[in-house]
Amino acid sequence: MKKCFVVLLVLFLSVPSVFALDEITHQTSWGAEFAYYADSNEGQNATGGFEWPDYTPEDLPPDFVPIDGDAGRPLGSGWGAVELQLFAGHTVTVPFLQGSGAMTKDNNIQFGVKAYIAPVVAYVETKVSFTPIAFLNFDIGYSIGSGWHGFGFNGLGLNNDGTGTPLQDAFAGAAMETWASGTFQFDLAAVVPGEWNHVVMVANAKFKYVNYTEAGSDDPWQWKADKGENYNGLVFQGTYLLGYQMPMKLDTVGFMVETGQYIDSVKDIAPMDSDDGWGSDFVKVTFGPLANITFNEKNNLTILAQMKTDKRYTDDTIHYNWFINRVYDSTYVKFHRLALAYTYKF
Repeated sequence: MKKCFVVLLVLFLSVPSVFALDEITHQTSWGAEFAYYADSNEGQNATGGFEWPDYTPEDLPPDFVPIDGDAGRPLGSGWGAVELQLFAGHTVTVPFLQGSGAMTKDNNIQFGVKAYIAPVVAYVETKVSFTPIAFLNFDIGYSIGSGWHGFGFNGLGLNNDGTGTPLQDAFAGAAMETWASGTFQFDLAAVVPGEWNHVVMVANAKFKYVNYTEAGSDDPWQWKADKGENYNGLVFQGTYLLGYQMPMKLDTVGFMVETGQYIDSVKDIAPMDSDDGWGSDFVKVTFGPLANITFNEKNNLTILAQMKTDKRYTDDTIHYNWFINRVYDSTYVKFHRLALAYTYKF
């Protein structure tokens, strides 16, 4: 990562003729992201492979037998979960190798930094983006943050003691991500001009290495109050969007699909088809409609309603609190969340 940034810096300093320095733009933004996660019984009440939200927790069965400090868990909370974070960021856009044609007139490099704060975590993200031609974009980025315990939630900690409850020490190390991605984008209006002809397609492939400084290669850990099933390793994420853009306040509607999976040795820890495997090779798929409302040039709101695939475990292991004690049985789909993201730019 350091080498990538050095190369970009040297290029910027040694070849100033390729930059339109008088056209550098700055943009600052701040905003908030909120999500409500529907409650579920983890596939116990799935019908035809789909489980509707369920707000009646399923208690431990009378014959449940704790093992190795794992006292078990009920299925569902009775209310779901919420997520809230605030952010502030700044982006510098530098025109770079621009041409006179439609494919190269907007070529640029962007340097961005964004800070996030949530009830139990805080982190900073930096990113460099390069657009060499209208339909391609490449990113490299890095983020680092830490967490604490509060409000009944835990932001960051090891989940390796067999109880299924992550350690709750405040600021115990740092969670880091380093990534590189490429995005292909197509707009029908580029071929068939017209303000009502903006049918857009976007495909993004992202490779990221996630790392928690206190975790060994076989230690699961929790980040951002999630399920605590993270490992140090290489992850592939795909994002695919089919949308329609319109010249009105509701300027974008579309359908988005996201995938995520470990692609290194982590996927072989306990794969789905192994004896007693909890599903380390499981591919998460999140999908659903989205809409964007641009109130004016400074304010916009994005709305998502998402479904998600998840692991259903065998009846005799599903109540274990530590995911490693569970055994994968099948895949089901559930209503995942309703998310809102508001951004103010200036």
